[in-house]
Amino acid sequence: MEDLFFGDGWLSDLLKESGVPVRVKDKVREKMQVLATGGQGQWEEDWRSVNGLLGEGRVGEALEKAMGSLYRTYDVLVEHLGEESQALEKPFSPFMVRRREIKKIIHPQEDLQELVNSGDDLDMVIGLEMINDARRLLASWGAGVWGKGPMKLIPRLEEDMEDLRRSQAAFAENESLDDEDIEKEIEQADRFATMATRFARDLMDLHLQNARNPEVRMRFLKLWETVRHLEQDDTPAAAFEAVQILEEALGLAGLGGGELLQRIDLLYDIFKDAEELRKAVDHLVTVSRDGEGTIRPEQGSLYIATIAEALGDVGLEVA
Repeated sequence: MEDLFFGDGWLSDLLKESGVPVRVKDKVREKMQVLATGGQGQWEEDWRSVNGLLGEGRVGEALEKAMGSLYRTYDVLVEHLGEESQALEKPFSPFMVRRREIKKIIHPQEDLQELVNSGDDLDMVIGLEMINDARRLLASWGAGVWGKGPMKLIPRLEEDMEDLRRSQAAFAENESLDDEDIEKEIEQADRFATMATRFARDLMDLHLQNARNPEVRMRFLKLWETVRHLEQDDTPAAAFEAVQILEEALGLAGLGGGELLQRIDLLYDIFKDAEELRKAVDHLVTVSRDGEGTIRPEQGSLYIATIAEALGDVGLEVA
């Protein structure tokens, strides 16, 4: 029964992600508070500048400013932590920023200066993604780069995540319960499912706050341009691209992994037309994964409109 509740999926991926010890996390956040109080952090000033540059469409300069803010902070914290500095490359809050995202911006494979100077659309999308990765990483360390809302929500989500880990561990310990104890096992699983649903809703609340950041809106508008371009000649291909963008949006919200339809069901009340979204996703995934059936042009157009509305429901207006 354990696999039924804790198998591969968005939550199991998050719970498996090893983070830093609480002691190190507290040490970093206390240092960040000292820097902010002493006027040495400069994060709010840096990121007002980033937002202003993005508002003017100057993505390269905004990327340069964002990375400068991140690397300056990283260097200070490396010195502060000493031998424990490797912890900075692990997630403080896996639902905020994952290990692979941290590695990508702390040790970028892309030449940063080339990205800054590039006018290529793909490079622009990569740059916008890196800006938001940096913002989320700084916020997870305790920097005020994202308003006051996340500063209240993040600690609560971290506590909920630890509760979920403990619940999962307790469930695993009782895996060998006798048949007469099956009711206890079901009760534990039901409690876990309730906690997981609440956690997912809170993650979406955090995502809605992140979606207000200009680099997120710009990134998804740029991604949606591909859908519009494809729709002119190949509506089914555009619909498949649209569902991939929905996947990417949920991944950004910490809800990546597992069956897309299950995640939609988990967030059912968030979507204005959840049933139409379910139908669209179910058909597109079935055709894409199993190669069964086809997508007619008129269906593709309907699915694109449905997914665009769903993206709006999660704070990403693309239509």
